[in-house]
Amino acid sequence: MKALIGAMLATSVLLTTAAVAQQASATPTNKADCEKAKMKWDDKGGKDGKGACLAAKATETPKK
Repeated sequence: MKALIGAMLATSVLLTTAAVAQQASATPTNKADCEKAKMKWDDKGGKDGKGACLAAKATETPKK
């Protein structure tokens, strides 16, 4: 029984770690990848002012 609980705990830790790792790389970190993802690159943005990828602005739908 203890082995089953240990296996379930190990599996849940592995699945949680994999999910967090996939979410961490959501924003491109260089200009080429940013433009490939159709996002806007800001040369002066980012933590150190070395550039950052910004989300594209949503376009407004025209009113009827």
